[in-house]
Amino acid sequence: MKRLIFLLALALAFSSTATAVTYPVQSGEPVILAVGGSFAYARDNRGRIYVFGDNQYGQLGNGSLRQSFEVREFKSSRAELDTAQILDIVPASDYSFLWMKDNSLWGAGNNSYLSLGVKGTPHKTHVLMPLEADLKDLKTGFGHVLALTQAGEVYAWGRNNRGQVGNGNRKNTLTPYKLPLENIVSIAAGGKFSLALDAQGTLWGWGDNEFRQLSPERKTDFTSPVRVDYGSIDIAALDACGASVVLLDTQGVLWTWGRNDMHQLGYDTGGALTTQPASVDLPGKVVSVAAYSSQTYAILEGGALWSWGNNSYGQLGHGYRSAASQGVLPGKAWDSDVVLVMGGSLFVVAMTGDGSLLSAGISKFGQLGHGDSKSRYSLTPTGIDLIVP
Repeated sequence: MKRLIFLLALALAFSSTATAVTYPVQSGEPVILAVGGSFAYARDNRGRIYVFGDNQYGQLGNGSLRQSFEVREFKSSRAELDTAQILDIVPASDYSFLWMKDNSLWGAGNNSYLSLGVKGTPHKTHVLMPLEADLKDLKTGFGHVLALTQAGEVYAWGRNNRGQVGNGNRKNTLTPYKLPLENIVSIAAGGKFSLALDAQGTLWGWGDNEFRQLSPERKTDFTSPVRVDYGSIDIAALDACGASVVLLDTQGVLWTWGRNDMHQLGYDTGGALTTQPASVDLPGKVVSVAAYSSQTYAILEGGALWSWGNNSYGQLGHGYRSAASQGVLPGKAWDSDVVLVMGGSLFVVAMTGDGSLLSAGISKFGQLGHGDSKSRYSLTPTGIDLIVP
């Protein structure tokens, strides 16, 4: 039996394909950073919520489909939604959820794949999702959603074209499906696949297997959970890129496998996929990771931020952009004091210990939080501070 150790400090700052990361502060509410496909939410320690970026599907939840480069304060038109009761904000590719302290979920944005658990698309204000569960975690992929309960159960719904819901078929799923898994302690959502780790150390996966991230078997999809072989790694946390798996062990070492055409695994395979975990060579222990699509960000002890993978719009923060077909191996994006980081589609947002937000990458929709459409290849302060004295 594999030994399984969970580190609380890592759990606070670990993000999957899309989910929020939080940071406890001495005074006020925990800071929340929630970066989606081309948009972002951020809550400061006084409870003020900022929204910026793409809103073409209403994913900012402000009652409009109007685009704006401005950073705005989030206010809901729904009287029953008390923003002071928000426990977490969970973004996705083009939709978002507000997770309330009473465990209710409210979703907004693109609902083409039934990701919001209700009918109709799009929803420009948050609508109540019919999921009654004592939630422990919520993860989103490119159209599908995973929910982990305090009892160790997993529910899935939404986009299911590759079997990522795990219900044995490929039809988009409106009603949350309870998977035949027990004692699950952690979940992660890739672009079109899903992962769940149980208390005995067994890793389960289902959905897209095109790049052999779930099994070396030459089977494109698994529509029901299968065991994923990861060797003898002592897992502290798990994550996923679009089509690759990221594991963080209890010694602060990252292990990756799957798709690697953009060096998103953090090492060179000549663009070939891998079916077995290999470690990423970094100059220190990793304390948190954010993987999204084909790029990965890692915060090391001391707060240095390293990044690798797709850099076509400078989203790695290395000071330059790369050709669209050329990935980048690990390099330093920021020297120290980074405490939160989240990647979106072709951009990244990070926060330093004093609450200052930094961003880099594409800004077509104003998703960098600078109030304009100018791309930035280095991490640049946005002027937004999430820790207010």
